[in-house]
Amino acid sequence: MTAALSLAIGVGANTTMFTIGNALLFQSAAGVVEPGRLVDIGSSRNRGGFGPSSYLNYRDVRDHAATLDGVYAYSRFPQAMSLGVVGAHAGVESVFGSVVTENYFTVLGAVPAAGRVFGAADSSQPEASPIVVLGYPFWARRFNKDPRIIGRAVTINGHPFTVIGVAAEGFHGTGVRALDVWVPMNMAAAVMPQGAAMLADRAAAWLLIGAQLKPDVSLSQAAAEIDVIGRTLEREYPDQNRGTGLRLLASSPIPGNGGPIVAFLMLLTVIVSLVLIVACANVAGVLLARAVSRRQEMALRLAIGAGRARLVRQLLTETVLLFVLGGAAGLLLARVMASVLASRLPMLPFPVDLALTLDGRVIAYTVGLSLAAALLSGLTPALAASKTDILSSLRNDSGLVGRLRLRHAFVVSQVALSLVLVISAGLFMRALQRAASIDPGFDAHAVELASVDLAQAGYTNTTGPLFIRELIDRVRALPGVQSASMAAGVPGGFEVRREALAVPGLQTSDGRFVGVDWNVVEPGYFATLRTPVRVGRDFSPSDRAGTQLVAIVSESAAQQFWPGENAVGRVLLQPTRGPHGPTGPMQPMLVVGVAGDIQSSSLVDGFARAAVYVPLQQQYVSNVRIIARTTRGQRIADQFRGLLGSMNPNVPIMTEQTLEDSVALGLAPQRIVASVAGGLGVVGLLLVAIGIYGVTAYAVARRTREIGIRIALGARRTDVVRMVLLEGLSLTLIGSAIGLILAGATSHILEAFLFGIPPIDPLTFAGTTLLFAAIGVAACYAPVRRAMHIDAMEALRYE
Repeated sequence: MTAALSLAIGVGANTTMFTIGNALLFQSAAGVVEPGRLVDIGSSRNRGGFGPSSYLNYRDVRDHAATLDGVYAYSRFPQAMSLGVVGAHAGVESVFGSVVTENYFTVLGAVPAAGRVFGAADSSQPEASPIVVLGYPFWARRFNKDPRIIGRAVTINGHPFTVIGVAAEGFHGTGVRALDVWVPMNMAAAVMPQGAAMLADRAAAWLLIGAQLKPDVSLSQAAAEIDVIGRTLEREYPDQNRGTGLRLLASSPIPGNGGPIVAFLMLLTVIVSLVLIVACANVAGVLLARAVSRRQEMALRLAIGAGRARLVRQLLTETVLLFVLGGAAGLLLARVMASVLASRLPMLPFPVDLALTLDGRVIAYTVGLSLAAALLSGLTPALAASKTDILSSLRNDSGLVGRLRLRHAFVVSQVALSLVLVISAGLFMRALQRAASIDPGFDAHAVELASVDLAQAGYTNTTGPLFIRELIDRVRALPGVQSASMAAGVPGGFEVRREALAVPGLQTSDGRFVGVDWNVVEPGYFATLRTPVRVGRDFSPSDRAGTQLVAIVSESAAQQFWPGENAVGRVLLQPTRGPHGPTGPMQPMLVVGVAGDIQSSSLVDGFARAAVYVPLQQQYVSNVRIIARTTRGQRIADQFRGLLGSMNPNVPIMTEQTLEDSVALGLAPQRIVASVAGGLGVVGLLLVAIGIYGVTAYAVARRTREIGIRIALGARRTDVVRMVLLEGLSLTLIGSAIGLILAGATSHILEAFLFGIPPIDPLTFAGTTLLFAAIGVAACYAPVRRAMHIDAMEALRYE
């Protein structure tokens, strides 16, 4: 039972990892025709990486690629939009949509569930095609699959659109993003901030590009052509494409084959593989002990003419049946493990549709893994059993030293590998503890967030700031709200906006600009986050449009720009943005304050980057977040929703979460690895205890006669205890020594995830070693107790 359960956990954990990898990297996209011919095209920096491209670069690829049948593009991240309906199904709600080229559905071969999708007949001229395609789940949820929605008018971000169709059930392109609507590329200005400028800016990398190979064209041929096109674009547009090329890869749910995600999955796969190896070693030890108990049976079979090959086949068949049971249980357990692992993921800023299904590929992997593990676990015990000496075994006088050494080796391997697991979990737990002890520059507790996009309700640069000021005043008046503000970005946000500024007198690498983290905030932002303003003042209501542009810089920015000097009263120069990046004329911004550093992108960066804050009333942006600190940490999203509904029902809340959830995204890999390695490490500890107990108990039973003689000759009970403990603890110590060496090598690989915790952390290594020693002593308790109560006269008669 223990063997089958340990196998089920080992196989289930490995199946879970393969299921996730299969869904992210190999699973064919639903509703897509000929997915094997699809490719992804991404920009590369210095011939490495795989990132988004600009719309103008996409058009050049589309117009010059001769090896591709069709080239399409779509926005990198889903865009939060508001969709309004009048008449039947009336109301306004937040949706997530993607801006796609007019040939997007055509190249993918997508067939609509109702109506039609974008096609060649739709104009590509700017704002000439105010049409929209709905996602099937959204159509079913919002409109109850009403076919009469086709041809109906809706508003998206306050602009009129016509619903022309519904995508097929299950279709969400080639990725894992769960989308509610698709909007044609020429309508980007209506649904995206600065959408028109992004279409005209070759330096604005915001699109992912896909294509279909022409028949009889190989992946390498197309990749070579795309590389040439990328080099040509770099030569023709050096200012926008300097150091940037193009790469072509086979299409994947994670464009670019998800390098960081693949690396993380490989790390988890190594961890769960260790558990399976420990489980196999446990099973091998059990089978070896069973072979010893059946040595007379094996000898009798050999004596009456059975061949050794037949015995090996019989024993392997028994082992395979055990692994079939463990594999079947592992498949069932994988569904539970996948759900648990998914629950450990932090909330993403947009919905995803990741189908963790046990398809044919997953089942084939599990069957193959179970059979391979069965052969590896059962072959050695089967061979050992088939080599039984017939005469000595029939007399029950077989020398078992070789088999005992083999079983000891299995227990030592269990100890070593389990120790690696537990040390890995301990290191990640220490890393999380260190992250919790780092001062991020703000207090995330009891802070509620809600994002809105005022452009979706038709607010302009004139009316938007007035609405924001009134909204903040009303939020501050809500019951339970201690303080409130608004900002374009918050700590731990999915992306940190970067801006180029000029600092008079500062020498920079390009001679002009320096990059900074950029945020647009309302007065009270720093007080709400409990970030101190060290020098100078916070923004005030008097910092409004038409007055002197002002800014607050972080301590890191002040030290970088004006080391050892007072930053207040200094001037930053903000360039006006043109279609090709920062240009003149320069706008001077007066520094009025220096705020404490905020680690905005991750709590564990290890350093704070230069940051600049400007008042929202002077540099208005429509996409902002409400930030409210509550007195008792209560959730107040419903109050936000009611307040916005009373002010303007056309302003929906796009996303809502706590600041603690927002910053948790940066620590997700460490939390997942700590959970997986820790949980499976406990399983390894249990198997280690069982293995040590089995070996020690068998040693006591085998040496009962010897112990009786020792007691009869005057040996003390403490001598007997020492002898038995030595049998079990020697295996623990040898395994721990080997495990410490392996863990030392492994921890250096994990160093990038440990945030300053040394790879050879004395506390983790020493604590884990003591834990395993204690487990070894505990496992020896029952055999020691039995040995202490051996009666000398009974032991002398023991056979």
